Amino acid sequence: MDYSNRIFKLALLSFSLSATGLIGFDAAAANVSSETQDASNSHRAFPSVTLAEPANGEHAIGLLGANLPAVAAWYGKTTAQFAKMIRQDSSVWLDKQGRVFYVEIQEPSQHSMTEPLTAPETALNQDQTFKLHSRAGAPRTILLDFDGHTTTGTAWNDSYGTPIVSPAYNPYGVPETFTQDELDRIYLMWRQVAEDFAPFNVDVTTEDLTDPDDLAADPIARETSGDQLFGTRVVITQNTFSNCDCGGFAYLKSFNDYGANTNYLKPAFVFNSSVVGAGEAITHEAGHNLGLSHDGQTNGTGYYTGHGSGVTGWAPIMGVGYYQELVQWSMNTYPLANQPQDDISDIQYYGAPLMADDHVDDMSIVDNVTAMTVTANGATDQLDAFGLIHLNSDQDMFKFDAAMGSYSISIQAGDISPNLDIEASLYDSGGALLQTDNAADVLSASLSGSFASAGTYFLMIDGVGKGDPLDTGYPDYGSLGQYIISATVQSTSNLQTPTATIGTSGYTPDFAPTSVSFSSAGSTDDGDIVSYDWLFGDGTGVTTTDPVDDPAHEYLAPGEYIASLTVTDNDGLSDQDSIAVSVLNRAPMAVIAGDPLTGQAALEVTFDSSGSKDDDPQSSISFDWDFGDGASSTEAMPTHLYTTAGDYTATLTVTDNLAASDSVNINISVDAPPFINQVAYGEIFTAGTVSGNYQDSALDSGSSQTITERQSGGKKQNRFSYLTHTWLFSIAAGNLVELHLDASMSVSPDDQMILSYSVDNGANFSDFAALSSGDSNHYSAPLPQGVSGEVRLKIEDSDQSAGNNTSLDSITISNLYIRSETDASLTPPSAPTELNAGVASSSQINLAWMDNSTNEASFNIERSLNATSWTQIQTLPAETTSYNDTGLSADTLFYYRIYASNGAGNSLMSNIDSDSTSPASDFNLSASGYKYKGVKHIELHWQQYQTIDIVLDEVLTESLTGISGAETAGEYYFDLNTGIKGGSSHSVRVCESGTSNCSDTLNIAVFP
Repeated sequence: MDYSNRIFKLALLSFSLSATGLIGFDAAAANVSSETQDASNSHRAFPSVTLAEPANGEHAIGLLGANLPAVAAWYGKTTAQFAKMIRQDSSVWLDKQGRVFYVEIQEPSQHSMTEPLTAPETALNQDQTFKLHSRAGAPRTILLDFDGHTTTGTAWNDSYGTPIVSPAYNPYGVPETFTQDELDRIYLMWRQVAEDFAPFNVDVTTEDLTDPDDLAADPIARETSGDQLFGTRVVITQNTFSNCDCGGFAYLKSFNDYGANTNYLKPAFVFNSSVVGAGEAITHEAGHNLGLSHDGQTNGTGYYTGHGSGVTGWAPIMGVGYYQELVQWSMNTYPLANQPQDDISDIQYYGAPLMADDHVDDMSIVDNVTAMTVTANGATDQLDAFGLIHLNSDQDMFKFDAAMGSYSISIQAGDISPNLDIEASLYDSGGALLQTDNAADVLSASLSGSFASAGTYFLMIDGVGKGDPLDTGYPDYGSLGQYIISATVQSTSNLQTPTATIGTSGYTPDFAPTSVSFSSAGSTDDGDIVSYDWLFGDGTGVTTTDPVDDPAHEYLAPGEYIASLTVTDNDGLSDQDSIAVSVLNRAPMAVIAGDPLTGQAALEVTFDSSGSKDDDPQSSISFDWDFGDGASSTEAMPTHLYTTAGDYTATLTVTDNLAASDSVNINISVDAPPFINQVAYGEIFTAGTVSGNYQDSALDSGSSQTITERQSGGKKQNRFSYLTHTWLFSIAAGNLVELHLDASMSVSPDDQMILSYSVDNGANFSDFAALSSGDSNHYSAPLPQGVSGEVRLKIEDSDQSAGNNTSLDSITISNLYIRSETDASLTPPSAPTELNAGVASSSQINLAWMDNSTNEASFNIERSLNATSWTQIQTLPAETTSYNDTGLSADTLFYYRIYASNGAGNSLMSNIDSDSTSPASDFNLSASGYKYKGVKHIELHWQQYQTIDIVLDEVLTESLTGISGAETAGEYYFDLNTGIKGGSSHSVRVCESGTSNCSDTLNIAVFP
């Protein structure tokens, strides 16, 4: 069928005649985002410049004078680049305010009013001609203004006066009306410009819908940066206000200006009158509004006029397109190119977004490939499709069904100034390339031949280049635009699909390995079945060509399989049938062992599952252990520690890869230990300099803690040295409770270190040892009968009298613990519940829980990064129900669990809860401490926030507003007077006032 007269009527350009309802705009346009990167300069003040007159070349540079760098910078260029552009391109002018506009060369004289016209597809009247839309409803508009325009309030008026009255397009000199020839010329120019902008979501239109009273709905004006409905106007007229003898002029970078001066650098003007001359100039001037400069040459040529000849003779749109038939957007790919500008990218950057891809690029997902429209025509089918190549990386894939026999495929670009050079490639359903066409000297493509078999075929359309762009060719960069496909193939409607039937012979489900014999009996076709493709469902298969070769297959592993048979006939048509095959699964067998199975807590038991097995071939088993105390494991040979006396049943469950399982139990008996050792859970800093912490002094820690006296203030003769430090314990009751430690004192001429304990929360202390100069020994003390709960150990120097400051003595403590004999009547505590973890900052998570026991001696907190590997982080005294975990990494997920302990053992674990610390604070808090007249101060430095709250030791201490005296830009400083004397450490953080946005919590070093 001949599509030459209806090529655009169907959909090639996605054009519409809104007045007559002839709308064919691409539905994909409706899904294209109207958002685009806002490169507008209208929100940035242009330098204050006043020139005596519009000027170009050296004269313009001279008039700019000292303003040259500022104007160059506004246009995104260095001073040298901007000056070079003005010197080398005589068409670059500056108006009286120093803004760049282009004054174009005139069309050549051969483009006369007698030039031949390509007949339009319909004779449009004047009303229809001025309601043409290439993409109605698009968010961007290029208005081709042929019927006259009055320009006021613009940069043009600042240079040439107000108003500028531009008459209607009137090459024949009859102003009263448009002749049919003039209407036809307008239509052809519109078609030409619309094809240039086809890759973009832009409506090229002749209908003026601007409304100065409703800028939000105005398709040209742009009220704000959020207004996504805007564009430009190109006035095609006679030059009545500038004696430039030029083809037109336009300002640079004005398309997406917004605000009060949205139209200040618009419209653009075209003074050429021929279809070629005016049509090329319209796109060219709109290109300037979209930020594009001229494509010239390094030899001084301001406009590149192109190369080659015929329909593939090439020129850049931003050069001169008057002399060549193929005029495209470009990117520095022609001989001696001086313009590195990427036209397609810059057009998007300055306001015109690309169209969305209308067809997939390949056949990787067949269901996503566009099926061509089919029209039955007897023994043949007529196939039609159309599309748009919107980028040089874009390829469009189509699919169609055809019977065996001849085919003919034609792909045509537009019949008026096309930009697309087409390559067409034909593939079979397996992806094998059958045929490609891209004739060297034509833009269309055609394919013909004969299909050897019926089937689904794929047609790929691509925009391509030609030869060497630096000689007489061109790249595929600008080979963009719309096309239409017309094809004739042999119809598949008269072909009969074969019928596949799959069966088995003598099959009953059995254990693996088992053999199954398959049958294709019952498979039929109107012709001949040429292949039988068998898939057995276990990743294997075979192809046969005759029913006598129907296969038998051995299944080596249990499972449910779907076997299938696909038959294909001599027309290439196929059918598939399937059948289920069951191979029975044997359940695995679990075997358990453990050693030892009895003993005292804490009892470590090694479990063994090595006798467990699954007799099925190719099977696997997994292991799940329940140790009977709330703990579990998935290892084959785990080790587990029972920390509490009691009788336990451990269960092993083995599960095979098909979910069959078996379980077995074993009993473990754990006796209570004769005693338990309990270490300190905290300490009280009173006086002295501390090296290490209470955890360093604990039994078997491998380290120690040293406390050194500090010197008092006051008059020199009254000064003295002193030391006081206390450790905190939470202990279980026992028949016998003893305190133990290793201690050594430095050489001292005048002092002793007194060891004492308290069982009434520090109200009273009982001395039990005194260390003299150089003493080093193990010390112990029995505690009162029946003591439990809080116990304190204190070290204090013996002489704090005035004048005793000869030396600063020290004492070192290690292996500190309290031993409680097991109370046979005591039972393990109940497990804590309702554990809740809540983020407090980027370095802290707060914990709270329910205490369900009345006889616990302590609570133990464990932490994990994966809920699998746990580390004990703290021991807390009885009746504690909360804890703040500090010093954590920012933006990290932490898991927690808790158990209670006493002399009889441990409770079960609580529930597991988790939370993530906040991302790292932007406060960048730093802190350091010092003393002034015995009172502790903390110097705080932070960034970002001027109004803050200060939290000292978890108490809101200060609320500060409008802190001044920043040391550096954005950094703030405050000296916090704690009002506290003595020696201790403190936690501190700062928060944005009245919010939970806080810095990390810092722990300030102990003060001497």
